Amino acid sequence: MTSTLENTLNDDLKTAMRASADVAKLAIRAIKTDIMKKRTAKAGVEITDELVQDTIRAYVKMLQGSVDELVGGGAAPDEANIVQMLAEIAFLDRYLPKLADEAQTAAIVQAVLTANAITDPKMAGRAIGLVMKDNKGNVDPGLVAKAVRAALGA
Repeated sequence: MTSTLENTLNDDLKTAMRASADVAKLAIRAIKTDIMKKRTAKAGVEITDELVQDTIRAYVKMLQGSVDELVGGGAAPDEANIVQMLAEIAFLDRYLPKLADEAQTAAIVQAVLTANAITDPKMAGRAIGLVMKDNKGNVDPGLVAKAVRAALGA
C-alpha cells in the first residue's frame, strides 16, 4: 500500500530525473530507500503519510546533525558536502508540515493544561508529553517546553 505522500515523492523523483536536479534526486532516493527498509523490515507494515513524514524528519535530523558536527569540527560552511546536505534539507522541507509558532504553541499548551487540569509545576514533564503526543510533528519540542514552563511557572 502506498501513501499519498509516497506517490508525490515518486512523481517528484521522475520530474527531478528529467530535469537532472541532483539535489532532489539524492534526497528523494534516500527517503525512498529508508521507506523500503521499513516496508521490508516488518511484513505487512502500512506505509502512511505519517510514516513517510517521520522518515523525512529523521533523515533531515541526521543531515543537520552531520552539518553541525562538521562545522563544529572546523569545516568551512561553504564546503561542497555541507552545501549539499543543507540543500537536501531545504528541498525536503516542502514535504513536512509547518510547525506552530510561539503563539500557536502557547495556545495548544494552554488547552492541554486546561483539559487535563494540570497546574502543578512538578507536572511539567507530563504536560510536555501530552502536548507532544497529540501534536507530533506540528510543534517544536523546545517551544513546547518553554510554553509549559511559562504557563506553570516552572
